[in-house]
Amino acid sequence: MSPFIKQLFEEYPCKLLSACNSAHDFPKGGLSIPEIAFAGRSNVGKSSLLKAIVEKIQHVPTDNRPGTTRSLDFYDIARKLRIVDLPGYGFAFARDELLESWRRLIETYLAERRSLKRVMLIVDARHGLKKNDLEFLDKVEYYKRRFQIVLTKADLLEPEPLALMASDTKNQLKEYRHAHPELMLCSSMNHGGILEIRSMLGALIPRKDNDSKLKFKKSGEQGGRSSGVTRSDSERETLRQRIQARRKRMASRNSRKNKRA
Repeated sequence: MSPFIKQLFEEYPCKLLSACNSAHDFPKGGLSIPEIAFAGRSNVGKSSLLKAIVEKIQHVPTDNRPGTTRSLDFYDIARKLRIVDLPGYGFAFARDELLESWRRLIETYLAERRSLKRVMLIVDARHGLKKNDLEFLDKVEYYKRRFQIVLTKADLLEPEPLALMASDTKNQLKEYRHAHPELMLCSSMNHGGILEIRSMLGALIPRKDNDSKLKFKKSGEQGGRSSGVTRSDSERETLRQRIQARRKRMASRNSRKNKRA
């Protein structure tokens, strides 16, 4: 994992940008910032997994009772990447009309959001793809959105049953044109597979941003000017010498040109 990705997911705050109950509330602008949507059944542990992936994510609801995400929540990491937490489906403790409003909101997001780059479907590794998961994937496929399956709670299975579940899940995805071929296995408890997910998410950031330095303030810094890239005294001296040497070479080159003229 590159230093850029490590710094992005471990050191910088992931701030709640907007909790949306209507498409009119979706954040405006920012088309150059890739969005990754996380979806799954209400009891799959999606919020716990998000906290494992993004260490400084703020205001993610977690509860022993499923269905704690009750809006479409946009999180921003330093204007490099946005995480979108979709309301869970299946066992949400909510009225039918509220569930229907979430369904319409999610479909609007899938249909219209230009900055959405991938949908991550979180699936319990013990149970595999359920009917509700397949119905959701049919919608994602209909809107021609690229998606990827994450088998979570992988620590609760022995290696052989886990391998069989992964194989069965891959076979189920063969009929979907927009399925990512790589299946991800992880656990929010022991953090197995978390680094691989971070690397995958980081690869979706445009190259120019991925190669850039993070110059904003870290969480907990108070006021003051952001120092950007910090260099040691020896590094500054080396840089000064290189600049002086470059200037001398340019002056010598110009002097030779003048003599020839």
